[in-house]
Amino acid sequence: MTRCPDCGHEPTRQWRYVGWLALGVAVPVLALATALLGYLALLSIQQGTTGEAGPAIALWIGIWFGTALVVAVVYRRKTRARTATEPATR
Repeated sequence: MTRCPDCGHEPTRQWRYVGWLALGVAVPVLALATALLGYLALLSIQQGTTGEAGPAIALWIGIWFGTALVVAVVYRRKTRARTATEPATR
């Protein structure tokens, strides 16, 4: 592990494992939610029951956005620079 030359902070490996675990759970859930959302939407359109399927579709849209948010946060944490490489300018 490398330390920050300014403050001496040394990142832990714990966040790396948490991030991979979150991605390992979120990506399959995202794929399942996408498949079920598409299935529910097509089935309700085919049967003409879009009003009755609305709550189920809304639930899966919420799950989809929640897992997409987890993936985005983990990816941002993984790619964000921990320390500044250039000195601050005034």
